[in-house]
Amino acid sequence: MPQHENLMIGLTINRNRMKKYFCFIMLITIGLDFVEASPLRERIYVQTDKHLYLAGEPILMKFLTTDPQHIPLAFSKVAYAELVNDSVARAQIKVELTDGIGTGRMVLPTDLPTGYYRLIAYTQFMRNEGVDVFFERIIAVVNTFQSGYHLEEMAPETERLFPPDNSLPLGEEGKGRAFSLQPDKATYTTRTRGELIVNGLPENMYTLSVSIAGKGFVPNAESNVSLFQKNQSKQLTEFSGEFLPEYEGHIVKGKIIEYQAENLTASESVSEKNADISRMNFTSLSFPTVDGIRFFAGHNSKTNDVFFITSNISGTKEIATVVYHAERYRVDILSPFVNRYTPKPMPELRLDSADYGQLLARSVALQVFRYFSEESSENKIVPESNFKMKPTFTYLLDEYTRFTTMREVFIEFITGARFRRRDGKQEIQVLTKRGSHNDYGTMPLVLLDGVHIPNHDAIYNYDPLTVEKINIYYGPCMLGGYQFDGIVELITYRRLHADLNLDRSSQVLTYEGPQLPYRLDNPDYSKEKNRQSLMPDSRHTLLWNPDVQPNGISSIRLPFDTSDLTGEFQATVEGVTKDGEIFFATSVFTVEQ
Repeated sequence: MPQHENLMIGLTINRNRMKKYFCFIMLITIGLDFVEASPLRERIYVQTDKHLYLAGEPILMKFLTTDPQHIPLAFSKVAYAELVNDSVARAQIKVELTDGIGTGRMVLPTDLPTGYYRLIAYTQFMRNEGVDVFFERIIAVVNTFQSGYHLEEMAPETERLFPPDNSLPLGEEGKGRAFSLQPDKATYTTRTRGELIVNGLPENMYTLSVSIAGKGFVPNAESNVSLFQKNQSKQLTEFSGEFLPEYEGHIVKGKIIEYQAENLTASESVSEKNADISRMNFTSLSFPTVDGIRFFAGHNSKTNDVFFITSNISGTKEIATVVYHAERYRVDILSPFVNRYTPKPMPELRLDSADYGQLLARSVALQVFRYFSEESSENKIVPESNFKMKPTFTYLLDEYTRFTTMREVFIEFITGARFRRRDGKQEIQVLTKRGSHNDYGTMPLVLLDGVHIPNHDAIYNYDPLTVEKINIYYGPCMLGGYQFDGIVELITYRRLHADLNLDRSSQVLTYEGPQLPYRLDNPDYSKEKNRQSLMPDSRHTLLWNPDVQPNGISSIRLPFDTSDLTGEFQATVEGVTKDGEIFFATSVFTVEQ
């Protein structure tokens, strides 16, 4: 046997991240008792690119978390938004937050009926205070794909559907700053470069965002003022402590279910029948088809809930859940959203027949945009591995004699890992350090294309001709808070874990993680060749810059480009300083052919 002392590995974890991790474990263990006694409270504000949308259009959103006194707060790492019709959510997104700021894109369903909707946003930590502290604003939606939207002739001075909001942003309350927003022209032609001029910015600006979109042709539910103050309740409500704060990353919550329990009567429960399941079974969540180990151990409760404390899992992808060595159990992933709310009366959305031409032009532009636009690849980025150490050995199987059984592969050239038969089943063992000597450990982590395989018979009977490489990590290895006697990672050519016979304790499903920051790409019409392009430009939102960096400068100029659409466009700028002062301004200009 070769000498392995110089190959001994220990997992090096950033000290600060380790402290945060154990804080999370403490939260789960003590039930958030210390948070209940803490004065820490969180609020969230959402800016949208406009207030009127067509069914099928995306809502572009910026999220900002603060404390109840408007001071920016970098605590939660994930924000949630739901578009609610009456009491039911019709669209939902999760958004990744960095330093309390995030951007998201919610695509409205094409079957969404015409009407007013409630856009509600929150963090999991805010749910401990109840829905009264959630952010809420009114969004108007018109469905031009359905014949049910109502056009009527209205008087020039149409009565407002909502009472005016007389609150003023702090930047206009006489604080001595001449904050303003204006375009460099009052009128532009299509496909023209323009500039927005923002004056009166303070040195201590924390975050600033700017948007330009076609002016809505229905009344704005909140008038042309910032909703920041309106939604930032300073009242401290009762704190339940039920929901864990996501200050390390998204927490995926599941339920351990016994297959036989699906036939229990209403008076029975899984937790009553299996009160000690959380002590019996080890659960895990991993990511298939990803190069690099993405593995998170579950933290089980006595009520059969399980929490996977993750990080960097943005985008929609497959996840695999496993209940270790307990085939009669599985993990069902639960929705992290509220989903249902108390209904609120909403007025009828009335459309003026005089706006029919604008409505038709925008509907055509939407269909053109959907035809020519490509799906953003931002959320398709492969996440980094959460396991940083390198394999002890990597075996590229094409460099060796190809055998037809996995048993032969391990016997002939895999060093430090082997199959052994125990209790009638095959078991993979990996070389690990035992004090001053090396031994074969019987508790390794075995992964195939990122799927955790506790039943090693599945690997023993797997076709090695579909496997591209095998990575061996000598132990002990710490991952997800658990120690393993080494790791065996098999990666197939197609990375699709094909023909893998999973038992009932393992499930592979599609999961939508938090969105990565969204960026709206615009053409550059300062160049003549771009102006002459035959590609249609049907943008209704001309500018969406949720992360303007003034860098202490009091006056900035922001370029934008008009599209092929004509009419009135409204520019909006919103910002918050480090000490909670709010800045808000709007300006309108016209685009002609």
